[in-house]
Amino acid sequence: MAEKETFKIEIARRPWYEWVLWAAWLFLESFFVQNAIASGHELEPRAAILFWIMFAVLLLAGVIVWVTRRARLTGKS
Repeated sequence: MAEKETFKIEIARRPWYEWVLWAAWLFLESFFVQNAIASGHELEPRAAILFWIMFAVLLLAGVIVWVTRRARLTGKS
């Protein structure tokens, strides 16, 4: 008789403050991109460049945090 293959699904719950931090990150990302676009339209290149750099740095930081948290929660490397 063939053996049945089983698998286990684990759901990793995140604490409430992690959701709050992700919401704050998303708010800041939208704030920076909105200001970068507005500064570009108002012909303020220095402000636009600064906002785009802040957007990119915060985006990169968010991706790094997401990857490390995902690896920690799932046990993957």
